[in-house]
Amino acid sequence: MIRRARTRGDLSAAELAGQLGVSEAEVRALEVGDPAFSLVQRIVEACHANFASVVTEPDVDPEDVTLLEETLRLTPEERLHRMLAYVRFIEAGRAAVMEAQ
Repeated sequence: MIRRARTRGDLSAAELAGQLGVSEAEVRALEVGDPAFSLVQRIVEACHANFASVVTEPDVDPEDVTLLEETLRLTPEERLHRMLAYVRFIEAGRAAVMEAQ
């Protein structure tokens, strides 16, 4: 999701790192990690991207099977952990939206 926000904001990892005051390596780690919802919000804002579209509209290349291959390499326990992390993220997003209303 962070990579999606960064590319939609037309920023390189180095540019985003400069805006956030972190290293480029840290940005790359966040792109593949599971950052807190509040951090994702901050990064999306730094990218000048639309939060709702970043969260709800994934950039999917139908020819790219990388995600499938990545997922198939995971153990069932790792897949479950990933799914639960996603559910927690969505729940935090819903709570933030309700709080903002």
